[in-house]
Amino acid sequence: MRIDITVPTSWSELTEQQKRYAFFLLSSGHYSPDQVMSLCLIRWGKLKQEQLEVLKPEQIAAFLPMMKWLLEIPDRPVCLEKIQGTETQENADFRGLRFEDYLLIEAKYQGYLHKKEISLLNDIAEVLYGKRLELSPVEAYSVFLWVASVKKLFASRFPHFFVPAPVGEEEESEAAIYNRLRNARNMQIRALTKGDITKEKEIFEMDTWRALTELDAQAQEYEELKKQYDKHGK
Repeated sequence: MRIDITVPTSWSELTEQQKRYAFFLLSSGHYSPDQVMSLCLIRWGKLKQEQLEVLKPEQIAAFLPMMKWLLEIPDRPVCLEKIQGTETQENADFRGLRFEDYLLIEAKYQGYLHKKEISLLNDIAEVLYGKRLELSPVEAYSVFLWVASVKKLFASRFPHFFVPAPVGEEEESEAAIYNRLRNARNMQIRALTKGDITKEKEIFEMDTWRALTELDAQAQEYEELKKQYDKHGK
């Protein structure tokens, strides 16, 4: 029996229903990576029972590389357009998002990575959907992946500002994380206002992409100055 399988090849191709199914599998904690890929392959490939009876496990496994993107952070922002009847209030890539809201989202996201508390994702969802929501595990995973995918996009678009953390760092305490985030926030605001506190309100209202473009340019200038100093200042 010849079996041709056509399935989505990236997150951006998924429908809302398909995204919810993927988020369900990935957030449940009951499925291994191979099981997640296999179940999505079977459902989205519309494999029938008689086809599954013919296929051997190793034949199904041969198709799994087609689905590996499910286990990776998307290159383009992915989100549910509607949660509990409430539509997103922001663009998927955060264009138009107030910089102050971005700073809040970043702090809550970092807190979630440390604490794994869904309440922190609820706080993020309130900004992105414009309403206080008690997220289900599926919805919480979607919010987490949304922010993670935006951060991956930012890392590629603003490489001078978003520098990868050193490998092998020790796990930070909650107080250390709070201090690091507070210091980073203050440094970003100071860099944008150039020390003029009267401009803080204006900075908070800036478009996130505009603010990050400026911060990335400043980081690049600093890198170039440091290279010149290292070259001639020793």
